[in-house]
Amino acid sequence: MRNQNLVLIGMPAAGKTTVGGLLAQALGLDFLDTDELVERLHGKRLHEIIAERGLAGFRAAEEEALLGLRVEHTLVATGGSVIYGDAGMQALRRLGPVVFLNCPLSVLARRVGDPTARGMVIAPGQSFAELYAERLPLYRRYADVEIACDELPPAVVAQRVREALGI
Repeated sequence: MRNQNLVLIGMPAAGKTTVGGLLAQALGLDFLDTDELVERLHGKRLHEIIAERGLAGFRAAEEEALLGLRVEHTLVATGGSVIYGDAGMQALRRLGPVVFLNCPLSVLARRVGDPTARGMVIAPGQSFAELYAERLPLYRRYADVEIACDELPPAVVAQRVREALGI
């Protein structure tokens, strides 16, 4: 693996944090959740940052956090909106392989519930299905590997990631 790091991308509720935690433990990697990093850097919850700065302001804050990442031997679980910033995604790609956890829309929608309560970067009036359709090609553009998650348990998804990367 490049630089001994691994990066997970995907929609909110795809299992990046859960699968990432399992993978980090199995591979002996440190674990970093970029949503938590943004919250720590700004001293606020994601939904508060979005409310104060708007979607564009949040994306800028998120990208700034990604550009400042200096990690080794770390599994990085990203926020679902990281794919909107090319500079941030290029920074992530330099860290290590980027794995897209692709869950079907029906599974994601059931898991998400209220998108705004999660601090999700979604435009006013935009449906979750529209957000999924907008993001899907971006996830695929930046991913080195795509893993179909379906309704699989997190441990099985983690094993699929390991098999796909040969680790």
